[in-house]
Amino acid sequence: MKTGGRLRAICVGGLAFWLPAIVVSAIFREGASVLMLNVASLSGLLVLGISDWMRSKSGLKWNWALAGIYILGPAAIVAASSFSGGHLEARWDWGFLLIVLLCLFPPTTLWFSLLNGMIFALLIASLVLPLLAIVGPRVRNRLEITNHA
Repeated sequence: MKTGGRLRAICVGGLAFWLPAIVVSAIFREGASVLMLNVASLSGLLVLGISDWMRSKSGLKWNWALAGIYILGPAAIVAASSFSGGHLEARWDWGFLLIVLLCLFPPTTLWFSLLNGMIFALLIASLVLPLLAIVGPRVRNRLEITNHA
């Protein structure tokens, strides 16, 4: 697989998962419930999966989409929390530097999602997307064979 396809899957997967949660946080502010955030993120992945199934012949590389969720996660969670009452001041002190460094470290996605309640959607995506990466191409190939026959 070419690097461009991997980078596309990372960006599209991460944005499809985190952008709905950021939008929900921006609209509802402190009123955004944990259930709304989790459902919004999973529905973003569902929309991505349906559109990818209908549009693309080769399919999205779901392992790379999961990597995008973990790579973009810390920054997206900080962005969502800034709408819902979290304070991220733009001054250069040790606290701000620590947050920036943590946002560059993808495993903090687990920790940050545990703090804001999105751990449920993250765990579901972490279980489903690798399975989809294994099963998806096989199902797609079987459907192509039956359509050509």
